[in-house]
Amino acid sequence: MSNTVVPLAIAFLGIVGTLLSGLMSQRLAEKVKLRELDHSERQRAEERHYETERATKEALRVCYVMLNTASLDFHSELNHFWHALRAGSVTADLRSHLDDARREHRARYSEAQMRVPDDVLATIDKVHRGLNRMYGGLKRLDGGIPPHEDGESLEQVHTQIVAFWDQLGEMRQIMRRSIGVPPEAA
Repeated sequence: MSNTVVPLAIAFLGIVGTLLSGLMSQRLAEKVKLRELDHSERQRAEERHYETERATKEALRVCYVMLNTASLDFHSELNHFWHALRAGSVTADLRSHLDDARREHRARYSEAQMRVPDDVLATIDKVHRGLNRMYGGLKRLDGGIPPHEDGESLEQVHTQIVAFWDQLGEMRQIMRRSIGVPPEAA
């Protein structure tokens, strides 16, 4: 009996081994497939994160470009208006251009309030207030309304307009830093 049991036991172990090796191969293949799927999902998540980050940065860049352009246009219109006021040649067309520039700047500023980081917004807010302060002074002088502040005069507003280039430059540099533009590219 012992002669027959040993070959049967070996045959049984061979069959079980063959079945187990197939099962183990299948389990190993499933694990590899799960790892591949997990890796693919992580890669897709990273790509989505990168695309979201890129789109956010691009939207911020566009916001900055629009705000910078509107600020420069508003400042330029203030300067044109000042020259016309000094020469006594203010027209309805000049008033309209100045008001349009102010509205455009306000629209871009409002968008920036919802989009830009707080540290950048502080500088943008200073520029917004400065432009509107000069606007108010020029409009009061144009309308013959008493000055809002002591010493508000045509010369004082001109001094503010000329000095304001520095604030516009500071705002531009802070916005550029915010989106990662290196200082040497300026």
